[in-house]
Amino acid sequence: MSTMTRQPTVPGPSKGWPGTSALELEDLLEEFRSRVSAARRTQERLGSLLDAVVAVSADLELSEVLGRIVQSACSLVDAQYGALGVLAPEGEHLIEFITRGVTEGERVAIGDLPRGHGLLGLLIRDPQPRRVRDISKHPDSFGFPAKHPPMHSFLGTPVRIRGEVFGNLYMAEKQGAEEFTAEDEAMLVALAAAAGVAIDNARLYDRSQRQRRWSEAIGELTQSLLESEDEAAALDLMAAQAGRLARAATATVALYDAADILVVRAVYATATPSGDQPPPDAGVGTTLSGASWDGVRDARQPLLLVSPPGEPGPQGLALDIRTLGGMDPHGPTALLPLALGSGNLGVLALAWSAEMETMATDMMTPLSDFAQQAGLALVAARSQRDRARMALLEDRDRIARDMHDHVIQRLFATGLSLQSAARLAQHPTVRARLDDAVDDLDGAIKDIRHTIFELHRPLPTGELRSEVEFLVDSFAESLGFSPELVIEGRLSGLSPALEADLIAVVREGLANVARHAHADRVSVQVVADKELVIELRDDGVGIDPGSARSGLVNLGTRAAARSGTFELRRGEPSGTVLSWRAPIHHA
Repeated sequence: MSTMTRQPTVPGPSKGWPGTSALELEDLLEEFRSRVSAARRTQERLGSLLDAVVAVSADLELSEVLGRIVQSACSLVDAQYGALGVLAPEGEHLIEFITRGVTEGERVAIGDLPRGHGLLGLLIRDPQPRRVRDISKHPDSFGFPAKHPPMHSFLGTPVRIRGEVFGNLYMAEKQGAEEFTAEDEAMLVALAAAAGVAIDNARLYDRSQRQRRWSEAIGELTQSLLESEDEAAALDLMAAQAGRLARAATATVALYDAADILVVRAVYATATPSGDQPPPDAGVGTTLSGASWDGVRDARQPLLLVSPPGEPGPQGLALDIRTLGGMDPHGPTALLPLALGSGNLGVLALAWSAEMETMATDMMTPLSDFAQQAGLALVAARSQRDRARMALLEDRDRIARDMHDHVIQRLFATGLSLQSAARLAQHPTVRARLDDAVDDLDGAIKDIRHTIFELHRPLPTGELRSEVEFLVDSFAESLGFSPELVIEGRLSGLSPALEADLIAVVREGLANVARHAHADRVSVQVVADKELVIELRDDGVGIDPGSARSGLVNLGTRAAARSGTFELRRGEPSGTVLSWRAPIHHA
């Protein structure tokens, strides 16, 4: 029997997987580690993408959203420079350019913002993602301005909102590499999609906020028109609201008067380029006439007139409005009719600087709605005042009838009784006193008849200037001549208390001239600037300033209550000068 001998086992080249060499195993492990690392990087980048999406969606203010998008995009793809170019409505050029990575000093040194040339224009013409290793070597490269920071690698993609291109994201100078990767491009495209949703939400929010502000403005204007007797103050408010909300440099309200002439009633203007603030009353009272303005009245349609720089200056309509606000002749000008039904009330006109053409276009719809609502409020306010005037006229007629039918008749009867009693009186003193009483009754009857006559006079129009004119004219009969009246400045901004003082001073001053001065001439001057100054001068017999009667004493009390002054002095060479003044605190 033979003996079998067991051969010893020789160690193999590897204790790993069967048929696998040590070198192959190391390659597999290295590939595994690489894939794990890539997966980790992908996970980190996806996390960064999610963080970026959350960041751009964290605010509803459009300007903040746009800035967050650029900042998040730069962080996501490791770009040194980033920008978001917003396209004009026609989609042919950029109207806004939000940047990151460029300092304010560098922006100033670069000059004007890009309009969409070179690679930027390529994305506008063909809105597709683009990756470029070196901008200067691309055939569409347009070059950079002299003081522009150097840029080489480039990555861009469009931002779409509901299928329409809103703008483009531009990234430049990949950090730590010579060019952007396909993964960077995919990340930026994904962020652009989320950015489109965030921008759309922000635009909807912005639109709702603007609508709220316009609604609040028309509510405030309607309240001002209905509650105030001074239409001029409400028109000032109308011009200021329209100008501020539409971001216009100037806004003008012009209304048709009784003669169908278009008259400027309010002007709102921001500071001029030199920094000067136009006077608040500049242009008020100017008439807008001519065939072009007649055409605006007949057309009854909103108009946007645009005169770009470099073209011949505008004539007619736009020039008239821009001149009122002290503006350059070039730029957009809007004309919006204030009309209701078949009636033409006037025109609301606004003007912007030349670079605000897009803003002017966007504002035409809300401005048209505002003008329509303002016209309705203006008609409602005027109708309310007309109803109040009719009620007042009816009351005045009733009072006049009662005074004539009852008061005068009773006074007349009393006078007749006293005359009869005077003939029976034996004592001369008694007879004289009865005669004086009869004379006083006759005087009272005359005063009442004068009052009845005044009650049948037409009412003033409701504006303070018209009320003063009406008051001065009403003394023509008692004076025997028409007083002279000069009004300088604007009375519409006075507080109600100061308006009452103005009427009281003029009335009391003229009444004293009518009773005591025996004058042949009297002038009334009213000046409204930083203070209200009222001065009455007559050429009568004069008055002793120390013997002022109760009515004049009351004028002094009114002046003291307003921190003002009251003075009564002899005129030269004859007559009396009444001077009343008080500081103006606008309502």
